[in-house]
Amino acid sequence: MEAQEHNEHTQEKKMLPPPVGTFQTREELIKHVRDFALTQGYMVSIRDSSKDRYVTLACDRGGVYRKRLKTGENLRKRKSESRLTNCSFEVVGKKDDDIWILSIKNGVHNHEASNDTSDHPSCRRFSEEEVKIIRELTAAGKRPRQILKALRQKNPNLVSDSRNVYNVKAKIRREMVSGKKMGSSGGVATTLTTLSEPMVQNGVAGTGSSQAYLERKAVTDTRALAAELCRHFYTLGWFSGTGGSIAIKVHDDAIPKPSQLIVTSPSGVQKERMVTEDMYVLSSDGFILLAPVLKAYPHMPPQCTDCAPLFMKITHMEMIKGIQGHSYHDELVVPIIENAAHEGELIESLVEAISIYPKTTAVLVRNHGVFIWGGSWISAKTQAECYHYLFDAAIKLHQSGLDWTTPSHGPICNVNGFRGCGGNYNRALKAGPLSLNYMTEPSQHCILLDIEGTIIPISFISDVLFPYTHDNVEKHLAATYDSEETQIDISLLRSQIETDLERGITGAVPIPPDYVGKELVIGSVVENVVAMIKNGRKVAALKQLQGHICRTGFQRNQLVGVVFDDVAEALERWQNSGIKVYIYCSDSREAQQLLANSNYGDLRKYFCGYFDTTVGNKEEIRSYLEILRMVGVDKPTNILFVTDIFQEASAARDAGLEVMMSIRPGNAPLPQNHGFRTIESLLEI
Repeated sequence: MEAQEHNEHTQEKKMLPPPVGTFQTREELIKHVRDFALTQGYMVSIRDSSKDRYVTLACDRGGVYRKRLKTGENLRKRKSESRLTNCSFEVVGKKDDDIWILSIKNGVHNHEASNDTSDHPSCRRFSEEEVKIIRELTAAGKRPRQILKALRQKNPNLVSDSRNVYNVKAKIRREMVSGKKMGSSGGVATTLTTLSEPMVQNGVAGTGSSQAYLERKAVTDTRALAAELCRHFYTLGWFSGTGGSIAIKVHDDAIPKPSQLIVTSPSGVQKERMVTEDMYVLSSDGFILLAPVLKAYPHMPPQCTDCAPLFMKITHMEMIKGIQGHSYHDELVVPIIENAAHEGELIESLVEAISIYPKTTAVLVRNHGVFIWGGSWISAKTQAECYHYLFDAAIKLHQSGLDWTTPSHGPICNVNGFRGCGGNYNRALKAGPLSLNYMTEPSQHCILLDIEGTIIPISFISDVLFPYTHDNVEKHLAATYDSEETQIDISLLRSQIETDLERGITGAVPIPPDYVGKELVIGSVVENVVAMIKNGRKVAALKQLQGHICRTGFQRNQLVGVVFDDVAEALERWQNSGIKVYIYCSDSREAQQLLANSNYGDLRKYFCGYFDTTVGNKEEIRSYLEILRMVGVDKPTNILFVTDIFQEASAARDAGLEVMMSIRPGNAPLPQNHGFRTIESLLEI
């Protein structure tokens, strides 16, 4: 009787077992079961298997939750109810000769049908092709939500979310450290082979053993060559103390070129002191196979260059050739791409430039440097020497008031829209060195600027942006609630509020879980945002949401960034002097670029990069050390930091940077005897 009632209950839910039958392959059988299971509201996973004999598929809600570790008061407890119900549903596939036969062992479930395929962990797993896409976009510096968007464009039925992307990215980071490669199922497989004969597996050469191959003469010679070239390029002035990188393929006739290993120099290491052991060895698809040994203080821990993804992309392009087909009368075009705060973000621009100009073997990065490559290290070195000569000649012609773009090298008639020789503009180029008498050349190579109280008046933030956020937060959340971006914003705020509640922060109220309903969640988020604004909080969760709200205002021309009157002129002067300018602000990088659309026009062209609190808190020394590493200057004093906050200035000074304090209307007063030089205008620099 009980069994009959249970069967009737199951039939009512329409959770039927898959139709039995025969199949040509094991994979075909498994796909048949899983596809049918989804139509019934359940999913199966492999419980037991012998690849050439049988496979047992069971309901993914089978089994029971097992308490993990410790006992008594220290017992680890789940924060949510387990989805396991000890369901006994099970089907079996057995191989008979060359045919796989499906049979039902237990076709009954003990739970309700699922209404959402995302409830099943197996449905949220990525395929091998999807893992490959995540790997490539991760190397390109893309964020999880950007990667997820790309995956959904390729597969609209994808049910995975950002958390699943985060998990895969975390495994990729771990495998980069361990030199192992992750499979599509999330497991790990070794990258190197252990066969006795030379061969290629997963793009990596193996012979005898992985370590044995890495110690072969071809690899060690290439590492030695890379170190030698780093030292040589330093003496030529092409590399700074820690700036600049090199990558060379390990030539091995036994290995196809696309699969040969790559040797690359580390980041943040003094190039004039490079030795063989400092070089990294990468697989053809970018895995770290051999890393430098950690050296004693004061040496920094070794780090693979941020250019590695760019080197990988260049090595796989088919346009690697010499500067050939060019004669004296031909035009040599070197494309220029815009700079980014992180070199990994240059990949798309680099590939696009190479595609548009297939003959080029060099790409200039504005306010940063140049990438040069060739079919061999000799070819690349020769081309670098040629480009250096051509670039140097062009600069000297330009400084002499001559047009380097024409064979006649006549006087410059127009430069960047300014009238040159023959005109009356007071900055006209004259014979001899470029004249910039109206300013004193600073000793710093880079300037790092705060936004609030330095570039933009505090009153613009407090009287314009905060009120706009206050007035539009509820409208924004209601309109975008179901978007991935807003769900991430709410998740970050929920985490922040949990911390605030533990610390007893005034105004913090719990944000309920999503299942209570959209209106209640939005109401509590609005209440917290209003309290944070009132209390002057500068937490990342608030700044990110505020940036997304204000983005709409800028796009609709409801907001225009207001900068001090001296800012635009100062930025232009610094750019003309070859000084790189960066932003470091608690606002998100996206919000910083929105503010650059100002009452003086779009100022983004003057900035080489943007840093936010993802590099660290602005009042912590390590944040400025990280920026030093990322910018790649010779020494900390080559960066001048300008801010209005005493604690930020102190942290930057302790990190070795030059610091100036900005005195602007509305800024908070500075402590007496603060010890910093102050300015009231950026034109004073």
